[in-house]
Amino acid sequence: MRFLIHILAALGCMSLSCATAADIQTTITLEQGLGRVIEYSPVLKGARYQTSAAEARVRAARLPTPLSVKIELENFAGSGKASGTDILESTLSLARVLETGNQTNLRGDLARQKADLLQNEQDSRRLDLLATTTDRFVSVVSDQEMLEIARKTMKLARHTFEVIEARYKAGKAPASERSRAVIELARTEIELEHAEHKLAASRLRLAATWGDTSPHFDIAEGDLFALDEVVPFDQLKDLLDRNPDLVRFATAQRLAAARTRLARADRRPDIDLYGGVRYLRESEDVALVVSASVPFGTRQRAAPSIEEAEMLALAEPLAQEQRRLELYTTLFEIHQELMHSRSAVETLRQRIIPESRKVLRDLEKGYAQGHYSFVDILLAQRTLLKARIELVSSAADYHRYRAEIDRLTGARLLREARP
Repeated sequence: MRFLIHILAALGCMSLSCATAADIQTTITLEQGLGRVIEYSPVLKGARYQTSAAEARVRAARLPTPLSVKIELENFAGSGKASGTDILESTLSLARVLETGNQTNLRGDLARQKADLLQNEQDSRRLDLLATTTDRFVSVVSDQEMLEIARKTMKLARHTFEVIEARYKAGKAPASERSRAVIELARTEIELEHAEHKLAASRLRLAATWGDTSPHFDIAEGDLFALDEVVPFDQLKDLLDRNPDLVRFATAQRLAAARTRLARADRRPDIDLYGGVRYLRESEDVALVVSASVPFGTRQRAAPSIEEAEMLALAEPLAQEQRRLELYTTLFEIHQELMHSRSAVETLRQRIIPESRKVLRDLEKGYAQGHYSFVDILLAQRTLLKARIELVSSAADYHRYRAEIDRLTGARLLREARP
């Protein structure tokens, strides 16, 4: 099973039957962890409400200008003949603003582009969260390996102490060597305790990504040392256009264009139109009333807004190009680190660790024959321990870089072959 699934697959293609947060399961895979994040993360739940709110704003923006009712009373409560209501004139009219520049549809388009931009931003945040989950899952798996190394190291230190203790009792080893063995055994016990605490913390940090305050799993199941082949950089750079940041810039350009169209539409004046019925009490007649008002100077008032929208629209492609250059550089750097991590893992597994084991075995045999001191064995043990830790660290780095490349390219890695 692949250690790292493609993060974007988790956005729309993942259909996992995950256990609820209250269920206890002894193991968890990366796929299940990502599924839990999508299902239970408070961040993603909040994003769904924001999407619904944006859709409501789109519907509101597409509504036409409202009708208004106006009641007007004239010629009453005055003096003389107008002191009463004998010559009262009352008018009931309906009014509406007639937008001559198709502003209703343009406002709707602008709201739609804003909603699309929000969706792009949420996609980016979703990928960030899934990348964080992947990173924390890798940390749990690597901390499990570190704990296993700490246990083996303590077992080795205990065995070494027993050998030196026997030699000390037989009078073949000085008290100083026994003391060094005691100190080294105590150090390994401290390191084992630290590894246990570190694993517990990383398990909790992983569970927190989907909103749990305690991990309902015992083991993160993944093969840390199953490394896929590195995809050539030339193939990866062609996928940068799928990066959510660049997709968001494309949406931002459409948003800027929509703002420009709306600003230009404001050059045409809106007409305030009134129409209704007037009642003449004195003659008890009824007459129709129609009025209209048109503002002056709308073209001059709209000019600054048009210029602002046009300048912002011109700036968007430049910002996108700058972001593309930044992503290209970042992708290249991460690709280099990915290749280095894979090379380091192969060198450690095939050369350094086997040679370190051989050196330690030879020293142990020579020590039993009185050819070497305990310090020589101690240095050999630490060399082997350091190599094992570097192996776990390099393998974990490989998977983190692999996930970050998935994040940057916004697409599946092209190969799934293992060495």
